[in-house]
Amino acid sequence: MSIRMVLMTGCLLAFSPVFAAEPVRIGVTTILSGPLADRGQSEQYGVELALERANEAGGVLGRPIEAFYGDNAADPATGVAATKRLIEEQHVPVLLGALATPVTHAIMPIVAEAKVPLVIDISAGQDFVDASGVGGNDYVFKTIPSDRDIALGLMGWLKDQGVRSVAIVSDDNPFNRVNADSMAKAAVGADIKLLASETIAKDTKDLAPLLGQLRALNPDRIVTLLSTSTAPFFRAYEQSGWNVPVTGRIDFAAAAAAVSPQFLGSGGLDAATSITVFNPTIETPGVQDFIEAYRAKYGIVPTQRSFFAYESTNLVLDAIRRANSDKPEDIQRALKSTAMPSLLGGTYAMDDHNHPHTPMQIVGMRAGKPSVIAQVGG
Repeated sequence: MSIRMVLMTGCLLAFSPVFAAEPVRIGVTTILSGPLADRGQSEQYGVELALERANEAGGVLGRPIEAFYGDNAADPATGVAATKRLIEEQHVPVLLGALATPVTHAIMPIVAEAKVPLVIDISAGQDFVDASGVGGNDYVFKTIPSDRDIALGLMGWLKDQGVRSVAIVSDDNPFNRVNADSMAKAAVGADIKLLASETIAKDTKDLAPLLGQLRALNPDRIVTLLSTSTAPFFRAYEQSGWNVPVTGRIDFAAAAAAVSPQFLGSGGLDAATSITVFNPTIETPGVQDFIEAYRAKYGIVPTQRSFFAYESTNLVLDAIRRANSDKPEDIQRALKSTAMPSLLGGTYAMDDHNHPHTPMQIVGMRAGKPSVIAQVGG
């Protein structure tokens, strides 16, 4: 899709002929062009599945629901223009988005000035929470757990497991650095000794020296926050012969692919754990129903982006239904008072920063496959 195609009108999905009124409009600004468009597509898929199911059930306020999309191309200026068009030309009374962190920051003043609520369904930064509600912007709501929520959840669980010391390893990029900082603060807050926090320089291939340095410190756990270094780290971990448990935010598929079948088969990763905000191995009926519906519609397994877009869309529809109105000010008030249950457990009840606290999952390797072993937070 061209960047110039800033707005794309979503089609109405499977609604009854009894609908004759003007549709209830929902604005979505996400990444629909450029190298990160696949991420925006997964957000769009979650929105569209929620709308399809809602329209099949009769819509809201006796009207169908329609999504209007603003392509922000992961660019703040493009995102600001798209958001203004959605508000001023498409007259959407509520927005979801914006996926790209710089874009989300850029549009927050826009929605505050227009007094149109924005539900941040994916961007995870704690700074969005800090700036919302009593933080100054009462028109912004953030549903996905923040990096601080995730760090507190993991460190609290580790403390319950008797962990007394950790060393943190992260890749050198903004996302991982922010998460490493949150983990370090949460470790100190949980009275877990932080022995080291190391950053892996870009394109580093040999991580054996780093593993040697960390081994000399003898931490109870290594907390990894890795992206491009996942494979070289776990190769070095296998080669080191060190059996310290690894935890953090682990891409288990990439980790398992990096080690030898012999190492994996002997249980070399069985002590590894990771914290997630959504995991398709959750066995509760509601989550499995969502996954089955998503796979039936799109032929793929949903991501956490898809899940939180789906739940945030339902959160907005629930607010409109309870307010009996699709006016921005009514939706905003209804969002502040929501108690909508999450499929993960708990509810989306907002704190004074317009942020709920849904449960997270501790995932571990069991028989060579990731599985949810505990639930934290919420």
